[in-house]
Amino acid sequence: MKLSGFLVGSLIGAAATVYVSRRRPGAVSWAANAMSDVCSSVTRKAMAKIMSKDFKEEAAAFAPKHSDDTAEKSEAAWVQIETIVNKDPALKREADKIKAESSSLKH
Repeated sequence: MKLSGFLVGSLIGAAATVYVSRRRPGAVSWAANAMSDVCSSVTRKAMAKIMSKDFKEEAAAFAPKHSDDTAEKSEAAWVQIETIVNKDPALKREADKIKAESSSLKH
């Protein structure tokens, strides 16, 4: 949307509001209350959907599942990391340095 179209639409809306408010003084107030009621209704329905059981079940369906082989996979990953670190002497020195620093912070 172009800015000029937005501005023209805003001016037309403002002029219509002034015209209606002069012809029927309570119409603008009534429209504002009606819009407020609609927004409140939409908000209540959205919150009810969020709090409903269906939404909780949908969220649980997308949650990560833990499996029994997680420990085995973790151990295999650490063995692979250790192998990579041991192959590169500079990387091993840096890893040992980090281990020493972290163990000195614990005590």
